[in-house]
Amino acid sequence: MLSSRRRMNLHCRFRPGPLPVATNYRYEPEARYSTKREMGWTGYKVHLTETCDDDQPHLVTQVTTTIAPVPDVEQLPAIQQDLAGAKRLPADHLVDAGYIRARNLVTSRQDYQIDLIGPIYADRQWQAKAKTGFDVAHFRVDWDAQVVVCPQGRQSGRWCETHTARGPMIHVDFSAVDCTPCTARAQCTRSATQPRRLTLQPRAEHEAIQAMRHRQQTPEFAGQYAARAGIEGTLSQGVRAFGLRRARHRGLAKTHVQHVATAAAINVRRLADWLNGVSPAPTRRSRFAALAATG
Repeated sequence: MLSSRRRMNLHCRFRPGPLPVATNYRYEPEARYSTKREMGWTGYKVHLTETCDDDQPHLVTQVTTTIAPVPDVEQLPAIQQDLAGAKRLPADHLVDAGYIRARNLVTSRQDYQIDLIGPIYADRQWQAKAKTGFDVAHFRVDWDAQVVVCPQGRQSGRWCETHTARGPMIHVDFSAVDCTPCTARAQCTRSATQPRRLTLQPRAEHEAIQAMRHRQQTPEFAGQYAARAGIEGTLSQGVRAFGLRRARHRGLAKTHVQHVATAAAINVRRLADWLNGVSPAPTRRSRFAALAATG
C-alpha cells in the first residue's frame, strides 16, 4: 500500500553510498590520505544518493564530495539538508552502518520526518557480548523521575548529567547496599567492590538506539534493507563506465563538479534505458555464492 508521502513524492526511498576517489597527490594541495578496511588512497571521497523505488528508474538525486578522511557518519546531516533544500527528501533513507548513529536517527525523524534505516552498532559491553549478562537494554529508565530500575527491581541512587566530547551524557550509579549482596551480581558487574554504573545518552538518542537494535532483528527490516544493495551497482557503474574513482582536476571544488557531471551522465543513461524498455541487469552472483546456495 502506498503511503500519503509516497503519493506526494515519488522519491520515496533513497540509498546513499561512499566511494574513495584518488588523485595525483604530488600536485594536489587539498588531497588527503585515508584508509577504509584494506584500501588506502590519497584524494577525496564521493557520496552518491539515489532513488530505489521498484516502479521508477533509479536516479542519482544528490552528490557530496569531501576530502578523504571525513567520516561517513558526519556527512548524513549535510546530505539530508541538501535534499531538503532541493525538495527531494525521501520517506525512507537506506544507509549502511557507516552513516548510522543515535543523533542521526533522531534528527532524521525530528527535522525531516525521514525513517532512517540501517544496521546500528552493537552494544560492546561485555554483558551484551556474553548474552547472559544484564546490558543496558535490561534496565528500565524512568526519564521523568530520573531513576533507573535494574532487572532485580532495585532503583539507582545517583543521576548525573554531564557534557563530554561525544555530547551530553548521563551517568547513573546504583547503591553498594543493593549491589553487594545481590545474587545476580556476576551477571551485572565484574567489579569486586563497586556497584553497577551506567552511561546513557539523552532520552531521544537512547530510545532511538534501543528501537533500532530491536528492529534490525526482525524479518521486516531485512526485507526493507535489502533494497540498499543496489547502490553498490551504481558505484560500480560510475567506476567502470565513467571513471568515477579518479579525480581529473585539481581541487575539491573542481572534483565535485566532475562528480555532479558523472551523476548526470548516469541519470541520462538510465532514463534512456527506462524509456526504451531496457530493464536493469540483475545483481550478479559469484559462482562460489551460487554453489553455496545449492548446498
